[in-house]
Amino acid sequence: MRAQIPEIGPPENARVNITIELLPDARSHVTVNAEAQFKVGVIPITSGNLIIGMSSSGSRQLKFDVSGDATFTEAGLGELPEEARTILPTINADIINAYIAQFGIEGEYLSEAISKIPGIGPVELPPEAADIKIEKINFNKFSWKDLKIEASLTTTISGSEFENKFDLSLDIHVTGEDNTMEINLTFDGYFDLPRVGDNVRWNLQPPKMENIPELENLNLENLGELLKQYDIDFTLKVPSGASVSGLPPGYSQSDDTYTWSGDNAADALDLVLTGEPQGNITYGYKPSAGFPWLVVGVLIAVFVIAGVVVVVLRRR
Repeated sequence: MRAQIPEIGPPENARVNITIELLPDARSHVTVNAEAQFKVGVIPITSGNLIIGMSSSGSRQLKFDVSGDATFTEAGLGELPEEARTILPTINADIINAYIAQFGIEGEYLSEAISKIPGIGPVELPPEAADIKIEKINFNKFSWKDLKIEASLTTTISGSEFENKFDLSLDIHVTGEDNTMEINLTFDGYFDLPRVGDNVRWNLQPPKMENIPELENLNLENLGELLKQYDIDFTLKVPSGASVSGLPPGYSQSDDTYTWSGDNAADALDLVLTGEPQGNITYGYKPSAGFPWLVVGVLIAVFVIAGVVVVVLRRR
């Protein structure tokens, strides 16, 4: 028996706040706060949280922490396979760490480590991930008691892509009640901006996606029309003294802060995220930069968790 995915209706009461702050060190600080409600046939959980944090000190190593919890409803728990309901409550962090050690994936390159996980199979990674090595994986917590499951994982990986300093976080909170699921999402991250000599120059094009797995072919056509269905605010902050021209229309300005709301925000984000050059922002550069590898960290966590569950279920 496989778990059934609940029927989910379109988002309601959706609100999104996006802020891009341009920094003197040729980075943009991006924060996203989003919330929405969804009608569902069966409420699978009453509450859930997922927190992902990533950081690099610039020494070719990346550390990320993943933690989460979920409290199931009786109906939601009943949708899980019987094997999972029987076995997962008997597992703890020590058991999972023992299986990780048995896999022998610590010290292996990412492609080799993934191939060792039963049920996963070969995975084609981009060239930029060729020298990524899994240095350490450790489950700090895994417990399932009654209707609640909790887990936390810390991983350290190394590779040439992690030469810069950065710090990223993604928080997701879900609640469910009366056939309605409410989701709140907060993202906080830094992305590099183009630099020419001693100046940062940006024409509102988004960060390049080809170095981020699964995002290089992201299709953003008709994004503006999609965004107009929701309540959106888009804020752009630039350093004092920056030269700014040709921004998308419809904004209000307060000193070095530009704000778009409603349909104006949807149109502005459509221009920015679809990569059409708009405007010009130039200001003086001061060193220090970072590179986001959030997706790589999430993929590794998913591979490891899935592999451990597969092995445990097979051995019971």
